[in-house]
Amino acid sequence: MEQKGPSPFYYPTIFQGFGIVLLFIMLSMLTALLISLGYFSGHAGFIDFMEMLGYILAAGGTLLLIIRVKTRAYGDKPALRNEQARTSAYIWSMVLTLLGILAIDPLTNLIPMPEGIKELFEQMFSKTVPAFFTAVIFAPVLEELIFRGIVLEGFLKNYSPVKAIIWTNVLFGLVHLNPWQFIGAFLMGILISWVYYKTRNLILPVAMHMLNNLISYLFLYLSDVPFSEASLKDVFSNPAVYYGLVVGAVLVLVLFFVFFSRLFPVGPGQKSD
Repeated sequence: MEQKGPSPFYYPTIFQGFGIVLLFIMLSMLTALLISLGYFSGHAGFIDFMEMLGYILAAGGTLLLIIRVKTRAYGDKPALRNEQARTSAYIWSMVLTLLGILAIDPLTNLIPMPEGIKELFEQMFSKTVPAFFTAVIFAPVLEELIFRGIVLEGFLKNYSPVKAIIWTNVLFGLVHLNPWQFIGAFLMGILISWVYYKTRNLILPVAMHMLNNLISYLFLYLSDVPFSEASLKDVFSNPAVYYGLVVGAVLVLVLFFVFFSRLFPVGPGQKSD
């Protein structure tokens, strides 16, 4: 038995995964009080700095608490697993990320967003250094350590790979606390989780998440439409080119997972299936 005590399950189970999401949400609500201090200043840069600090405290606090739980349960094993990845795995992962961004893009604006929520999104994603660091650096690192490093790793020990990956990304979508980001987080999370499943390397998921968020953040500079309505379609002057790329990305992803996924370079000692 891998865990001390009578439980045959490794930490976390799906039930405990929901607890992790609830913990994240509760800490986010507590740090919202801190963020509110930024709004009293009326200065956009200070507001974004307080939002960055609040996010670090909420996500970082969640990570530290669940690492403590896992360490107490399995004191003889590291809380996070990070196997060595081959150089070619980084190339494959970046290509999969770009294909995923293209394939998922038309689905991201399917649910109409109320005007009040649009204003909130514009405040969250602004052209300031703290906003950039929150979206492109801190969120990818902390969220991947939580959802791939702890949640998915535990689920893979308790359930089939398909069940583990799907439930991990249900939770990953839920933690975003809105239906407008759920679809993108869930689908891109499937790709990221598959890469972690194949390699058990944490740097690859972080890099994929960073690339995804960086491209999303660049919408602020490449598109004149509000961030909440931004789409890759706005980057292309010819809609036919955009839809052609989307269809091509979907077909390549389908072909890859049906016929060529075994070519993905797994880490040393990892299974190739």
